[in-house]
This record gives sequence, C-alpha cells and structure tokens, in this order.
Amino acid sequence: MAELPQSEVIYIIILGSLGMLTSTVGFAVFIMIYQKKMIQEQEKRRILDIEYQHKMIQSQIDSQETERKRIAADLHDSIGSLLWAAKLNIAFLGRSVDLNGELKDSYNETMKILDQSIDSVKRISWELTPEAFQHTGLSSSIKEMCSQLDGKGLSLMLQEVGTGIFWKDDRALMVFRIVQELINNAVKHAKAKRIKVELNWKPQNLIIEVSDDGVGFRPNDTIRNGLGWWNITHRSKKIGATVLVNENVQTGAAIELMVPLQE
Repeated sequence: MAELPQSEVIYIIILGSLGMLTSTVGFAVFIMIYQKKMIQEQEKRRILDIEYQHKMIQSQIDSQETERKRIAADLHDSIGSLLWAAKLNIAFLGRSVDLNGELKDSYNETMKILDQSIDSVKRISWELTPEAFQHTGLSSSIKEMCSQLDGKGLSLMLQEVGTGIFWKDDRALMVFRIVQELINNAVKHAKAKRIKVELNWKPQNLIIEVSDDGVGFRPNDTIRNGLGWWNITHRSKKIGATVLVNENVQTGAAIELMVPLQE
C-alpha cells in the first residue's frame, strides 16, 4: 500500500484536530447553554418561592386584620351594648330608690366599675382596629395610642421630629401595627415602666425608635420566636423596612425601625 504524501497527512491531522476542536467547542457551548437554562430555571423557582412566601405572609396579615375587625365589632356591638344597658338599668334603680349609707356607696362603686368597663371596651376595640386611622393618619393614631396607654403605672412618651406627612395607606397601617407590637412587647415581656416612642421624619425615610427601661432584649431571647416578633419582622419585610435592635443597651431595649416612605 502506497504511503500518503506528507502534505496529505498534515492535512488529515489538521482536519482531525479541527473536528475535535469543533466538537469540544460545541460541547462547551452546550454545557454553557444548559447551565444558563438551569440557572434561569433556578431563578424562576426562587422568584416563585419568594412570591409564594409574600402571598402567604400577606394572607396571614390580612387574616389577622380581618379577625381584629371581627373581634372589635363583637366587643363594641355586643359587650359594649350590654354594659351600656346595665349602666342604664343601674342608673334607673338609683333614681327609683332612696339610697343611703352602704347602698349609696355600692351604687357609686358599681357605676364606676361600669364606666371603667365601657371605657376599656372602647379602648380595646380601638386598639384592635383604629376606626379613625383613615381620617387621622399614622402620626395622630400613634399619638392617640400612646395617650391611652400612658398612666396607671406606665409612662409612655411620644416625641416627633421633622415635618411629618399625612400617611394613611395600608403600609402606614402596618407601621402602626409594628409600633403597637413593640410597645406591647416592652410592657408584656420586658416589664417596662417607661417607654419612649420617637418618630423622626426624613425626606425619604421615617425612622421610629421604641426604647424602654425593661429587662432588656438579647439575641437569644425566646421573644424573637413568638408570634409578636414574627408579626414585626414579616410586616417590616412586606413594607421594605429594616429593624435594628441595639444590643449594647445595658438596661432596657432600643429598637429602631427604618421605613422608606415610598415603596
């Protein structure tokens, strides 16, 4: 068999090398395209997971608000009406019977208890769903909440810095709920006697700090695993806000909420 000329051998080697190179490049391109598709699919799944989580969080928050409104309506319409009817009946008896001595004292004490009960029902109903929120906005609603809680063993001070805006949309209501939960945690878990709420209005952000003189708030506290802290963190994420806990406070706690005024 005749040997191939050297030029043809070189030509065949070059063609074989080009073929192998083309196959290698094609395989590399296939791998790159496949990896790109895989990354795109992973990103799609990640986005779908985030959207699903947001929907679940929003559903839970909406359910809480709906339940708050239902309980508030039941308190106001049922228990509030019953207490008011009882007060009217007691007042009628007071006008119909000549009360003296211990009977008079008992009558006055009963009327006082009924008045306090009616006020408590009104306050709890308002805390569950502030009916005037759409009319008063965030600042005035927080001011009203602080005013209602101030006194009777608890000092609650509100300080507002900067020029505030009349903010009353769903995001503002979530901010109100967060502040409400922070105050509730300070009283219930930290056993605070003095609480300060500061609203600092900036051009792009609203910075809220809730500080107290309670037992403190440390990273491993079980409070952070409770429903209250869950509400705080998830509502904050929903409105794009950040929550910072000052761990350097020796006594008490200082929690800062930074809320962008625009989504």
